[in-house]
Amino acid sequence: MTEHFGKILMAVALGILFSTPSYANNLSVTNVTIGTRDPGAKTVVVTFNVSWQNSWRNKINYDAAWLTVRLNNAQVTPTDAILCQVTATGLNPAGTSSGNGSNLQIYVPQDATGAFLQPASTGFIGNVNSQNVQLTVNYQSCGFSDTDQIYANVFGVEMVFIPQGSFYAGDYNTSTASLNSGSADTTPWNITSENPIPVTNATSAGFQYVSNGNPGEFATAATFTIPAAFPKGYNAFYAMKYGINEGQWVQFINSLPAAARLNRDLADTNHKNSQNVIYRNTISCSGTPLLCSTQKPSRAVSYLSWMDLAAFLAWDALRPMTELEFEKMSRGPLVPNAGEYVWGNQTIAAATTISGTTEDGTETITAPTNANANFSNTTFTGGDTSLGAGYNQGPLRGGIFAVSNSTRMTSGASYYGVMDLSGNLKEHVVTIGNPSGLLFVGSEGNGVLNSTTGYAGNADNTDWPGIDAQPQNGVDGATGSGFRGGSWADSANYLRTSDRTEAALMSTAALNTFGGRGVRTYDGN
Repeated sequence: MTEHFGKILMAVALGILFSTPSYANNLSVTNVTIGTRDPGAKTVVVTFNVSWQNSWRNKINYDAAWLTVRLNNAQVTPTDAILCQVTATGLNPAGTSSGNGSNLQIYVPQDATGAFLQPASTGFIGNVNSQNVQLTVNYQSCGFSDTDQIYANVFGVEMVFIPQGSFYAGDYNTSTASLNSGSADTTPWNITSENPIPVTNATSAGFQYVSNGNPGEFATAATFTIPAAFPKGYNAFYAMKYGINEGQWVQFINSLPAAARLNRDLADTNHKNSQNVIYRNTISCSGTPLLCSTQKPSRAVSYLSWMDLAAFLAWDALRPMTELEFEKMSRGPLVPNAGEYVWGNQTIAAATTISGTTEDGTETITAPTNANANFSNTTFTGGDTSLGAGYNQGPLRGGIFAVSNSTRMTSGASYYGVMDLSGNLKEHVVTIGNPSGLLFVGSEGNGVLNSTTGYAGNADNTDWPGIDAQPQNGVDGATGSGFRGGSWADSANYLRTSDRTEAALMSTAALNTFGGRGVRTYDGN
């Protein structure tokens, strides 16, 4: 291969490691190679291997790997790696291949920003190990010419498909500010379409908003309309199976232009303000240009502000989730169980003891034996705790409660298999609780972040909460966002599926309890 046609880059997309036969894990993308360019079509084939364990497809839903391709011109440290469009869309389109793995298919959404690799047939439960997966990308779409020296990088995230269907939001006012049907009717909202929802002050048989009185939040029984374009959770979407982990964050920030990295530095004074391990966050960043690293790539990443999360999601062509989508992916179509957590009942126990003496992505919780959540400021023993106080409290790796004999309750899984929605780290969401949140129409990121001086590294989607009054500055605020699900430092009440204590609590802070994940609207048939 001559230099004219590009070179080979070996790249690994960091995944979350955990052991369970029920939920996909150990996502690995390896042996990324770039083929001969087609100057006439401005395309190049990128080939790689993909593997993960315990994948599934049943009559309800399935798991998938969201794969995005970036090109750059630096071999050792990918800098300014730019997302490129796949050349064809739909199911198994021309120029793509699911490789030599069995029972797999590729789905490329209409905006062509990436591809889902997923099981093809119902009944499949097993390990995915597919070599020579192929995506053909348009290198001109990401700013490269016929003669540029280019390298390829593939980033992978585990996702869960959430099917279209009706669901309930609220749990009979058992949780704080839980949505109900009226002051005389505590029945939860039944969301049966993506049509506008007229929120009224009716005493019964309506959609009544219940407020916790956060600044700028609608009052209880306020009258407003949730627009048709606001994603309500009825339509199908994909959700990240786990919160973003430290390895994914490091790969993200190190791929950005130098100016953009400065706003996303989790060790700076606007975040944890230390290069040391603080509340189990191990990320450190130094040098010019800034280069970040992590000791624990599988650990859920904390200190994410709304602006940080928005930037990551825009970069990976995902989007924020709404608080209604949070309830949909938690409860599924089931009738609410009053006061339930995402695993469907009120049985909850805090983790206290981590297995082994080193957390390497395979650690589990060994005590108590019924532990299924991380909450209540628990001080851990075992695992990395011998390394010092910085390891004693804070987030755990995604999916840590799932082991070989897990049930939905003991693994802490949602109805659809989304992990860690109750506890560990708070989930940033788009709120229905103030006018700014209702402007959200669910636009996806396109892989490109702001480059305006002073605002570099911000998401650019103008409908996302926190967009600056001067939209060219991107998302540099948090108005319209809130939190669901609670964290490692919260009491159990905050972890309830329908608890809305902080659903409209706008915060631009980056705290040790803040994490995040993204979703993507399904645009197929």
